[in-house]
Amino acid sequence: MGDKTNSGHITVLSFGPLAEKLGRNLTITLTAPTTCSQIITRLGISDWLNNGLKVALNGEMTDSDASVSPGDELALLPPVSGG
Repeated sequence: MGDKTNSGHITVLSFGPLAEKLGRNLTITLTAPTTCSQIITRLGISDWLNNGLKVALNGEMTDSDASVSPGDELALLPPVSGG
């Protein structure tokens, strides 16, 4: 899960339409303490927060106000639609 040796960086995993927009894996540099929602805003996808986006931090579902630390893995999970 989170590799704490990557000081200053986190890995962002994107799925579904977000993977098409952002790419499947991103590495982001943290310059200050931050939350999942601040990273989502930084990525330009804050509109997804009101449209069912779920987040997982190091493999555990969490809310968007959770703190992110260097070495963490943040997964962005858009709502699933089926037909």
